[in-house]
Amino acid sequence: MARIALVRVDDRLIHGQVVVKWLKHLNCKDILIVDNALVQDEFMQRVLHMAAPSDVRVRVMTVRDAVRELRLPTGDEGHLLVLVRSPQTALELLNGGVSFAALNVGGMAAAVGTTRLFKSVSATREQMAALAAAKGRGVYVYLQMVPEERPVDISGLLPVPQVAAAVPRPPDLA
Repeated sequence: MARIALVRVDDRLIHGQVVVKWLKHLNCKDILIVDNALVQDEFMQRVLHMAAPSDVRVRVMTVRDAVRELRLPTGDEGHLLVLVRSPQTALELLNGGVSFAALNVGGMAAAVGTTRLFKSVSATREQMAALAAAKGRGVYVYLQMVPEERPVDISGLLPVPQVAAAVPRPPDLA
């Protein structure tokens, strides 16, 4: 089992930034895409295999299979880039016992029901909650499109949850 070099949330999965920048920067020859729906889509799997360099192994697994695989002892087989489409999937990996210290957030496209957090990163409430939960578990969650950019900590970008605190009433001074 290869050592995890990076866990990245990117709804585009394999594309130019990943192939040209991240694989080279991380010295990765192994990509693991964790996506329950993609496992069932042979056509998209072929497209993603074609998008990767020929010397890079691309695997697609369900969350359950990935948890089983990623919990195995690491060896000297190289570095592994783990790609997920959503923060919820990254949180499922954490909940399954997969250990990673950092979560890189790349592109998350704007859509109905999302809030723009930063440049090309927009998220739904559920996605923001998953990012906050990962951060709450001690994972460094940051935005960084390409290695040349400075990472931006997610902390200041997530909205503060509105908690209705019970405020004691002041005593009557009559």
